[in-house]
This record gives sequence, structure tokens and C-alpha cells, in this order.
Amino acid sequence: MKLQMNTHNLACLFEEFNDITQLSNQEEPYHQMYSIPSGSGKVHLQRICLRNGMEINWFDGKLDEPVTFDIGVQYPHLEIAYTLEGRGYWEVAGQSRSYDLSPGGSTLLFMHDKKLHAELAPAKQMLQMELRIDIRYLRELQPELARLSSEPFICRQTAGSPQISFIVEQMIHCPYSGTLKKLYLEGKAFELLAYHLNGAMQGEEQVRAASRLKADDIRSLHQAKEILSHMWKEPPSLLELARLVGLNDYKLKFGFKHLFGTTVFGYVRGLRMNEARKILEQGIGNVSEAALMVGYHNLSHFSTLFRKTYGYNPSEIGKTANFTTDQERHSKESVSR
Repeated sequence: MKLQMNTHNLACLFEEFNDITQLSNQEEPYHQMYSIPSGSGKVHLQRICLRNGMEINWFDGKLDEPVTFDIGVQYPHLEIAYTLEGRGYWEVAGQSRSYDLSPGGSTLLFMHDKKLHAELAPAKQMLQMELRIDIRYLRELQPELARLSSEPFICRQTAGSPQISFIVEQMIHCPYSGTLKKLYLEGKAFELLAYHLNGAMQGEEQVRAASRLKADDIRSLHQAKEILSHMWKEPPSLLELARLVGLNDYKLKFGFKHLFGTTVFGYVRGLRMNEARKILEQGIGNVSEAALMVGYHNLSHFSTLFRKTYGYNPSEIGKTANFTTDQERHSKESVSR
């Protein structure tokens, strides 16, 4: 599938699909659903309009063939993209490097009068969230962007952040419907935006350093991240990882931090914390069992890291989960009456 278009607002992305089928949602008119044929499968798109110039898009489906986008962005467009499943890459005309799309990766992107090329690889499953904003409607964000860069293009990428993953999961499992759903998602969207903008303000030196990395180094660093994403329970040492990807340990540490916004150990810790939270929320194990399942043998150390990551103790998750369940049950009972 190939898509070529010029966009002048957020709606253009949906208007240009020739084979798109819109599914009605009368109870939540701000939540629009679409279906697009993709080989033998389907790609489902959800567009949740939160306010003028601000929306959340979900792309979910099976890709039997590569999907290519060539999009001209003629308006001041701010976006946060988070990939849960699927892979690909994208690049902007006039920029010296391409950017990776992979599970657990999050991107803060701003562009104006730029051309973007993106390719999504065939995959059994693709799932991506995009928070899309037309800056003309949210002028209060312009000072923050001006402090980041005077150029018409900004990109900041973060890998393996448990905080970002947690916010996105809360958006997926929104416990409300109707107007409350829209209000809840708007709050989470601004929380996600604040987190990214704050991190971008603190990472200016890292971005300048990342721009000096060679293309071969970037490929090796992505390979290192891929290895860690599969071996996070028992990760290799820095020296072993450096040898596996053909870098020295200094370049591995320096490049990883500046390319992905976190250290090698920070990336592994984030993956472990995210998995531990899911284990506890789903009742698969208690705190001690969760710690062992994600590679921590010192319970006190695990609890300290968990509290530092999420702001509360792992033992509190059961109480929070029970409260959420009771809240959802009460909401359903109220509706049934």
C-alpha cells in the first residue's frame, strides 16, 4: 500500500484514503472508527477527537505487505507516537538520518512545511498510538517549542520508558465511556505531552551528541537495543554487548544514552519495571515472585527501584487494582439501573 498526500490539517490523513470504510459510533461521535483493506487482512484506525486541533489515533491490524507513506505537512504539526507492536522507519526531507519505529519506542515530533517518508514492515500485528496536535489551536505550546529549537523540525526519541508505557496502557484501558472517556483521555494526552516536553528540554546536549553519530554506529546501537529487548531478564555485560554489536564499550555507553535517551542499564531496568507492574496488576504473582520473575533477587532493591519509577510501592498495586475494579463495577451497575 502506498499513500501520497499533502496535509493542511489533521483531517487530511483520513480524507485521502480511497478504500476507507467508516464505522459509525453514535454513542461517542467524537470517536470515529475506520477500516482499510491490507492484502488478506485489515488495518483498523480509530480517531478520537479530544478538542479542536488535538486528537488521538490508533492504528491496529495485520500488514501482509510493506506500507509506504509520503506526506507533505504544510501546517505546524506536533505529534507523540508510541509503538506497541510492529516495526518500520521514517525520515524527513533535508535531514541527515532516519528514525526507527520499534516496540516500546516513543517519539516527540514537530514539523512545519516538511515532507515525511515512512515505511512500515510486514508484520503479524501492528499497533501504534499517535497523539496529533495542530499548534495553531494550542498556541500555549508555542513557547515550549521555541525553547527547544528555532528550526521547523524537532525530533526526540525515548526507548523503554516505563512511565510512558504506563500512560499509554491507561489510555488503552480507559475505564469510562461517553463524555467522561473524552475528558479522561484528554487529561492523559496532556500528561504524556508534559512528560515528553520536559524530557526534551533536559536533553538538548544529548540530541546534539546523537547528531554526531555515524550511520554504522546507529545501526549497531539499534542492534544492541534489540538484543536487550529479548535478553532483559539476564542481559549481557556491557563488554559482551559491545562485542556482539561491534562497538567498544565507551561508544556503546555514549551512543546508547544519546540516541535513546537512557543508559543501557536504564533501558533494561525500564523493561523489568514495566513487566513487574503487569505481573502485579494481573495477579500473576506477589511482590517477591514478581521481583524474581523480572530478574531481581534482592526484594528491598526491587521495591526501591519500583517506587522510584512509579511513585508508589509495589505492594500497593493490589489495592489500586481492586479500587479500579470496584469503580468499573459500580459504573456498570449505575448504568444498568
